[in-house]
Amino acid sequence: MVTIVVKESKILEKVKLTEKELEEVLFNLKSETEKIGEDELSIEINADRLDMLSSDGISRAVKGFLGVELGEPNYQVIDTDYKLVVEKVSQRPYALAAVVYDVNLDDDFIKELIQFQEKLHDTIGRKRKKVAIGIHDLGKIREKEIHYRLASLNESFVPLNQRVLMGISDVLTHTDQGKLYANISLFNGTVPAIAEASGDILSLPPIINSDRTKIDNNTSKLFIDVTGTNFDAVAETLDIIVSNLAEGGSKIGRVNVVSDYSNFSPIMRHNRLEFNSMDINRRLGFSLTSEDIVHYLRKSRMEAEAIVDKVAVIVPQYRVDIMTYTDVAEDVGMMYGYQKISLKKPGLSEMGKLNPMTKLERNFRELVIGAGFQEIFSLVLIRGSLLQGNYVSIVNSISEEYNAVRNSLIWTSLKFLEKNQFARFPIKIFEVGEVVVRDESTDTGYRNENRSSLAIMDSKVKYEDLQSVLHQVIKGLTGKYPIYSPITMEFLIGGRASRLLLNNQCLGIIGEVHPNTLVKYGIKYPVVIAEIYLEKITEVM
Repeated sequence: MVTIVVKESKILEKVKLTEKELEEVLFNLKSETEKIGEDELSIEINADRLDMLSSDGISRAVKGFLGVELGEPNYQVIDTDYKLVVEKVSQRPYALAAVVYDVNLDDDFIKELIQFQEKLHDTIGRKRKKVAIGIHDLGKIREKEIHYRLASLNESFVPLNQRVLMGISDVLTHTDQGKLYANISLFNGTVPAIAEASGDILSLPPIINSDRTKIDNNTSKLFIDVTGTNFDAVAETLDIIVSNLAEGGSKIGRVNVVSDYSNFSPIMRHNRLEFNSMDINRRLGFSLTSEDIVHYLRKSRMEAEAIVDKVAVIVPQYRVDIMTYTDVAEDVGMMYGYQKISLKKPGLSEMGKLNPMTKLERNFRELVIGAGFQEIFSLVLIRGSLLQGNYVSIVNSISEEYNAVRNSLIWTSLKFLEKNQFARFPIKIFEVGEVVVRDESTDTGYRNENRSSLAIMDSKVKYEDLQSVLHQVIKGLTGKYPIYSPITMEFLIGGRASRLLLNNQCLGIIGEVHPNTLVKYGIKYPVVIAEIYLEKITEVM
């Protein structure tokens, strides 16, 4: 949930309701209200309704719910001669912009607009890591060609609420905003910048704006830039902002964009969904006609039409939460009124049960603890120089000790042994946890995988000391003994390492750690170690 604070008299005037009536309507829109001051209202908005994070967005939704206004509003969008030139900015490659005219700003609206900006930063923007928003007084921008580019640390400008020229390096180290957000923008001695064609910097997204373009009560037109790491999120954020401002009576100006991904912005993206009325009724337990569904969707401020037994809905740019027919069904249910739905006693009851992987992990722990091993827990992050193979690196990590994601439990087990090698021998440890491994079939190129590791460190220890334990553990889990096939791996001693096979599936590896690897980790005693692929075990059970 996201909480916003609005001026009560202002929002009640917009929706023409009493405080009690507004509270009831917002409750039906998944929101709750609380009066916190003489003329202030705290509204808790469901996190998926980004369009309702300002009073104008709330007004639009409330008017639809009450049937005062139906369907998508018709906002005025005009072309302008402003241009945004997007250069190569590797750390935050996407940027869009818009112009907004006829803005009537007062102290309350400025406060609300800044709140709207920050709530979007916190939600879709992921604390500015994914999306950052800059709002400027257009009348204070001298040129009509704006560039999104990299700026070096020796460039300077006057940051927001400052009075003196500051170098960018000083902005990053001496301002509160710089200390908070420099780590997500600084890369190879450069930061992203929104600047006029002549070079004057207007903002350093996601850090801080220039003081020259600060908005005030005399501002009547805005220049809004949105930058980030994901194009869809950038486009959606800009669409939501300008739509809510237009709902308050402003006019949207389209900016020409020179980039690889768009020729103009805001995009005002609309999506079309088509589905069977039966799917909505089955989801909600209703018996609505296609015409009924269309009516309720128009109350949700979307356009829709009935096509025989189907419904087509045009999802407007400000409803980024609508992705499938299940989201549409939720809106139909809200507009129908949840209070009208009668409760039915479930005809089926079932007892909860453990997830198969959880059950396997518990059984594994019992068997290994019974063999005299002690469980350890380590962090998923580790120093990348300790890893072998393909792994995920963290850009701009806070510490070099945690600049990569482990791709095996072997490395964290060895790290643990290095820290505890002067404890009483033998040291027998095991760990159960997730690793991240390469997988070209996924959208990210990586996937999480459940694994376990076992290790023994002693003044004298050999392959058979761990192999005998592992042999019985696999038998206890699967009911079958594994077979062993020799392998060659850089971190294991040749001839003293093998893979575990069962039904032609590789369940893991076991071997004596190579002396070079022991030296790399600072371990002075021999170690035998094994890693088990728990997900493979579930396939052979």
